[in-house]
Formats: sequence, C-alpha cells, structure tokens
Amino acid sequence: MSSIMSSAKGQRLTRSEEKLLRQEEERKRLEEEEIRLAAERVERERLEKLRLEEEERARIAAAVSMLSLRWQRYMRCDGTPDPTIPQEINTFINLSKENPNTDIKTLLEGGRVILQLLDELEMVLRDTPPDELLEGISDQYQQTIWDLQELLSNINDKATDILLKKAIDLVDIETGNMQEVVTDENVTLCLWANFNKNPRFKGYAFVNYHLEFELPKPLAMSDIAVRILHTDYDHISCHSHAFNAHQRAFKTKLVAVEIRQDIHEDMEVQGEGEEYQTIEDQKIPEEQKIHEGQKTPEEQQALESKQSPDEEIKPIRLARSRSAISSGSKEEMELRSRSSSRERVVEDFDAKLPSIELVSEKVSLETIDMSIVDFNQYTPLGGVYYFDILKLPPQPKFVKGWRIVQLKDTGLMSAPYPPESNKEDSPTPDEKEGESRNAPPTGITLKLPSKALFFEQPKPARWDQTGKQWRTDGIHSITFEPEEQILSFKMDTFNIFTLIQRYYVNMPFQSWILKPVAENEAILTVHAAFTKVEIRMKDLCQLCPVPVEDNLSHLRGKWMTASTLIVSMINAGLNIFPGTDSENYVKINEKNKMVTQNIYMEMALVSSAIAFRSSNWNMYSEPEEILLQACESLTGEMIPEDDWSLYMLRPERCHQLKMKESSEELSNEIAENTDFYSNLYHMMRGLASDAAKERILNTDHLFLGSVQEILEATKLLTHTVQVN
Repeated sequence: MSSIMSSAKGQRLTRSEEKLLRQEEERKRLEEEEIRLAAERVERERLEKLRLEEEERARIAAAVSMLSLRWQRYMRCDGTPDPTIPQEINTFINLSKENPNTDIKTLLEGGRVILQLLDELEMVLRDTPPDELLEGISDQYQQTIWDLQELLSNINDKATDILLKKAIDLVDIETGNMQEVVTDENVTLCLWANFNKNPRFKGYAFVNYHLEFELPKPLAMSDIAVRILHTDYDHISCHSHAFNAHQRAFKTKLVAVEIRQDIHEDMEVQGEGEEYQTIEDQKIPEEQKIHEGQKTPEEQQALESKQSPDEEIKPIRLARSRSAISSGSKEEMELRSRSSSRERVVEDFDAKLPSIELVSEKVSLETIDMSIVDFNQYTPLGGVYYFDILKLPPQPKFVKGWRIVQLKDTGLMSAPYPPESNKEDSPTPDEKEGESRNAPPTGITLKLPSKALFFEQPKPARWDQTGKQWRTDGIHSITFEPEEQILSFKMDTFNIFTLIQRYYVNMPFQSWILKPVAENEAILTVHAAFTKVEIRMKDLCQLCPVPVEDNLSHLRGKWMTASTLIVSMINAGLNIFPGTDSENYVKINEKNKMVTQNIYMEMALVSSAIAFRSSNWNMYSEPEEILLQACESLTGEMIPEDDWSLYMLRPERCHQLKMKESSEELSNEIAENTDFYSNLYHMMRGLASDAAKERILNTDHLFLGSVQEILEATKLLTHTVQVN
C-alpha cells in the first residue's frame, strides 16, 4: 500500500516539474523572440542610416555633376545658347524666326542645333530632382521646349515653301512633274508637285527612300503638291492630354510607393499603443491622396475646387510633424525629414509637366472610344509622318528675258480634301437624298523606320487635331510584308500619322541575371519575350552593342544616365519598363510592392560583388515572399550552375533554402548551418568573403543609383513569368 502511495506522489512531482519546465521554456522563447525582434529593429535602423547616407552622397554628387555640366556648357564656346538661360534662348528663338536665309542645307543644320538644345533641356528636366528646381523654373523650361518645337516645325515648313516656290525649275523631264527629296540626319522631306496634270496619274514612288503615295483621282488635274515629311523625333504626342497623364504616372509611381513604405517603417519604429494609433489614423489622408485618381470626375473636380495643391499635402505634413515631435531619437527625425522631402517631391512633380486636366480612369465602357490610342497599351515608334496636300504657290514666269515672280507671304497653304465642291454637288440618281458621296481614299506605302525595333506588325494611327489625340479610325486596307518590312494602308484624307506598337510586346520576361563585372560595374541581362537585352551599369548606363548591327546602332554603346537610357529605349521600341497599371495588360507575379522596392535597393547595394538570377519558383511563392538565386562573383567569369543558391526573402527575415533551382518540388526547408537575417543586404554581407565585403563597402553612390533605378524601372521580380 505504501509503495502505491509513493508511486502516485512521484507522478505528481513529475507533472509539476514538467509544468515548470514548460513555463521556463516559454519564458526563454519569449526572451529570445524579444531579443531577435530588437536585433532586427536595430539592423533595420542601420540599413536606413546607410540608405540616408547614400542618398545624401548621391544628392551631393548630383549637385557636383550639375555644376560640372554647367561649366562644360559655359566652356563649349560653339555659339549655341544655354537653353536654361531665358535671355540667351529667347534671343536665339527670335533671331531664328527673323532669319532671311533661304538655303535648305543651312536651315536643316539649324534644325539639328534646335534638336540638341531640346535634348539638353529635357535631360536637365529629367535628371534634376524636383525639390532642387526653383518655383516656376520647370514651367519656364517646359515653355522653352514648346517654343523650340514650334520653331523647328516652322523651319521644316519654310524649307518646304522654298522648294515649292521654285518647283518649276526642278521639274523632271521624263515625268513632267517635280519630285524632290531632301534628307538630313533626322528628317526626310519628299515633295511631289503636279505640273503634267495627267488624268490617269495614280501615284509616285520615291524608290530610294521606300516611300510611295497614291493620289486620289479628283486631284490629278489640280495645282497641288504632295509632301511626305518624316521626322525621326515625335513632337506631336506631347500635345495629347492622355500622353501627359501617362508620363506623369510613369514618373511618380516609384516615389508614391516609397512614401507609403517610409510611413509603414516609421510606424514600426514608433512602437505601439496610443502613439502607434495616432500615426495609423494620420496615414489615412495620405492614402486618400495617393488613390484619389480612383474617384469619379465630379468628386475630383469638387475636391480640387476646395483644396489647393499646398492644402492637399498639408494633413500629411502635420501628421509627420506630430510624429517627429513625439519621437526623441535622431534616427526617427531623419526618417521623417526624408519622408517629408519625398512628399514634396510628389507635389513638385506636377510642375515638371504641362498643366493639364486629368480625367479619371474610372470611365464606363459605353463612353470609351476604342479608336483612340491608349498610351497605356500602345507607344508611338519611328517618329512622325506629315502626309500633306498643299496648294502650289505662284511659279516664276519668263517674259522677254525677265523672270517675273508673284510674291505672296502666305506660307504653306493646305488644299482641302475631300474638296468642298464635292460636298456641295447634288446627288446622282443612284444616291439617296441627303447622302454625300465619299471621295476616293489616298494610299501610302512605306518601309518601317530604321531607328526603331518592331517585334510585330505595327498599326498606323492618324493625328486628330481637334481632340489632340492619335486615332486608328479612318485608316483601312492595311497590308504588311514581314520579310521586307513594308507597310501599306489607305486613309480617308491626307493627315499626320505614326506607327504604334503594343507597349508590353516584350513582356512578361522569361528570365534575367544581374552579374558584377568589376568593382562598381555590373551587367543586367533580361531575356524578354522576343529579344535579349543587356545593360552595362557604372556611374552611367549603356545599352550593350551586339555582333550584328540592328536598328539601335545609334543608341548602343553610348553612355548616358539611367533615366535617359530608359526614355531612349522606350522611344526606340526596346521597352522592358512596365507602366503603373501593367497588371491590366500582362501576366505578372503579384508581390508586395514595399517588399520588392526594398529588395531592389538591397540588390543594388551588393551588386558590385554578388550576382543575382531569377527563379522559376518565385511565381509559386506567396505575395509576401520573394525567391531568387544568388552567389558571390568577383572575377566576372561564367558562374557554374552548382554555385547558385536559392534564397527565401520575407519582410521579417531572409534565409537560404535547402532546395536548388533544379528541384522538382518547392520546399521551404532551410539549408543546414544557415543563419537568419533581417534583410537581403545583411544576409549577403554575412555570407560574403572578406574580398566581397571590401568591394561592397567600396560601392560608389553613382553606381548604386544607376543599378537601383534600372531595377526599379524593369520590375524584374514581378514581371518575370515562366513560359511553359
């Protein structure tokens, strides 16, 4: 009996000890978790400090670079004005307008100078941080751009007028008509004047320039001229409200994401309780501002009438001020000042673009005109074609040895087509009363421009001067010869037209690799849907040359800033830079935007020593998870397949996976003897060799800025999808 009682007592003691052990283990676990969270917060603060230091260095470097450019501009001494100085550029524009020169070659050379000034001014607008531009300066620069574009258009018209006034002297003996071609580096001007007036004339082909037009029969007996002016640049699309709205969204998309990210990080640093709740409540006005484009036009108009731009941003600034006052640490003050400056950046972005009235994207399907070109889906390529029918100016006459010319200072005069008389004619017996007869269409045949890449059959689009937009209606009978790249179509009237291609024709991407070549030098290779793109990045960026010359030979091998390269590639048809609403037009991997933005920055920080590669398993992971491959690379040579490791990146921690890219199933099993890190940057530094750590510490801020800007623009982590 006594043995039974002692046994029960022993069991009771055992259960009590187990309970104490469980409590002790839980206490230790909570302590470890608290230590881990504190360590991660410290590391986040360290990374934020590093980011602030890099941004400050980048800002100083940008200021030094701008001063250097201004000094180089001052020392150029080539007679061209500085487009950023109003007195110089206004004098240049006025003198050019009053220039009596009638030499075609000299006029076209003047056009080249204007294009250089435009490129210079646009680069200043693009590369200067908005908060560094004085109030009204961006509007001044934009007005100067419009004035220079108008001046360039007037020069092209003047060259056309000069040729037409002496057209009788340029008549071809064989055809009896005048056909003349004037070419320049950026302009091809083809002119045909009707002197023979052959009723059976159908059209003419400028064979050496791959341009051909069909003349409607009613014009065969008229005193008219046909002009086909092809400019490699596009100064028409910028007059479209939709184009400016698209540019605004493309430029501000990353800034808005970073602002929301900073607010989220600030709230984590701030802590919990009442203070946390205050910041959370103050976050609402900013989110409303970021998403205000989703409101109806009536709500948007009412909001704009009540609030000025300064008033719209005021709640955010007040919220940030309260948060800064309640915080006692210097690091948190830096966080808030940084976020506040970025809020001002968003506000100042409006000043860099023309003042336009933005229309809400929430438009009912009944009101959508499908013939209007949507810049979110299509992009104009290859420049602009001015296809005009002009009235012939009075031609010189020879009377008794005298050359008599009737002077008319009317400039170019367009001939209406369809003719007005055609509308007033009474209907024929076969036509119903009130039904107008359609005039025959005009036709055009051309070879695709040689300074743009077309990956599919382009669509022609005509310019609607009234609505200030590109349209696809009024164009029919489209044929395309892929092998010879010849496009033919007919239009109801003579008009300005361009060629458009799908914006996302090269997306989603199939794979990508970011590989260091040397210290502060890396190459990004993107395997897009139709082509492979290689971008070399140092303090500047370069589209790498290819063995076989292609349509981008004018762009390849030239060093330029990341923003300039992005714009140049988009305009040339090599677009690997998704827009703000790309998920509506192309299949993507849905990922947390703040997570991806952080990873792009961290990849750039270590890209001088660490290679990264896409993983097909990324598309099977959760939205909060990123899977990618990485390995150390210091030699720039080919990386063996076995050297690549697969990493799991989450907002709270990062670690290496046991599985490889070639594994048959996705597994979250952690690799042996691996440590946990708070972010990608510290993980790569923790795993790197001493030589790699030294190279990472020596990363140049200009190189860092170039890599980060390219990565953020390509959105590789979300727009790479495995193709079965």
